[in-house]
Amino acid sequence: MSLRDAFLNALAENEDDIATRLVYSDWLDEQGEHEEADRQRQWPAAKAWLVKFCRDHNSEGGKESDWGFISYRELIELGRQAIAEATDWGPVIDCGANEEMCDALRASHRDFWQNWSIVTGIPVPPEQADNSHFGCSC
Repeated sequence: MSLRDAFLNALAENEDDIATRLVYSDWLDEQGEHEEADRQRQWPAAKAWLVKFCRDHNSEGGKESDWGFISYRELIELGRQAIAEATDWGPVIDCGANEEMCDALRASHRDFWQNWSIVTGIPVPPEQADNSHFGCSC
């Protein structure tokens, strides 16, 4: 197993292991992969932003078992699906019954996609972020 694979396996087991992530960032710098090293260093703050965004924009007192609640993990997957299925009109995220989340995503679409890109490693150009659409079934 390569050193890169060892780092990636460790982070797959515990994505919140900041010490491993920072050592991996330093290793990436040594390999000349400065952009990825920077992304790894920004990752903890980007995840924290997304987690807080979900906490702040789910209905008051909502729980993950509630219909319409969108967790951090679900939001990541909704973004993956939106990017994979994006058309010339841009990516579309359906927030289900969560109108509050939908409105918040509309208002913060650039910050959302920037932090989402850091966490997933999938770049979303600003023009694609600006063309994104958010809907709910409310």
